[in-house]
Amino acid sequence: MKRSACLAFVMLVGILCVGASRAQAQAPAAAREPRLSIEIAGGPTLGHKSAGFVSGEVGWPLNKKLEVFVEGGHMTNVGTSALDSNASVIANALGLAVGSTAIKVNHVDAGIRFNITPPSPKVHPYVALGVGFAKVTTETTFTLNGAVVDPGIPLGGDLSGSNNKAILIFGGGITFPFAKSYFADFGYRFGGILSKVSDIENDITIKTQRIMLGVGVRF
Repeated sequence: MKRSACLAFVMLVGILCVGASRAQAQAPAAAREPRLSIEIAGGPTLGHKSAGFVSGEVGWPLNKKLEVFVEGGHMTNVGTSALDSNASVIANALGLAVGSTAIKVNHVDAGIRFNITPPSPKVHPYVALGVGFAKVTTETTFTLNGAVVDPGIPLGGDLSGSNNKAILIFGGGITFPFAKSYFADFGYRFGGILSKVSDIENDITIKTQRIMLGVGVRF
């Protein structure tokens, strides 16, 4: 899945570069009046566990180039190879099998969106950077003869429970205005959910990747 994520990012960068090269052959786009925007988005998450996400975002422009945003969302499963490995250790010790593993994330972040000079009135590329908080819930189940069973021992924070952690967001994309006040948004977001070794021994940073497919409206 890492290869898929890299391919998606390379394609996005390629689109941005092609759009930028076309800007030299076109007249400058008409200035856009800064307006409040609301967007909903969804799509796949990439990584060791591939699942999906939903999010909502509110943006407010400071000027034609800079825009502040606040985003909230939910990622259904960003489980890591370390989680699977730790679960297997416990399962083998107890004579059980690992049923399922998942890391679910609810997050809120805020940041700055930099609007790149559009190559045309219908193509508006941007990059975004944000920081926020994530509630990370880890879930692990074990099975015996195909049936889910209680392992009979308390599980550590690396296998079960919830924690509040910091999250860093970086990404970019392209918006396509339509029908006067509406726009479609295609982009990519990388999120690093920072480790919290004070609560979880040998905790690691969770790397999340999202392919953004959104639609919004400007007021």
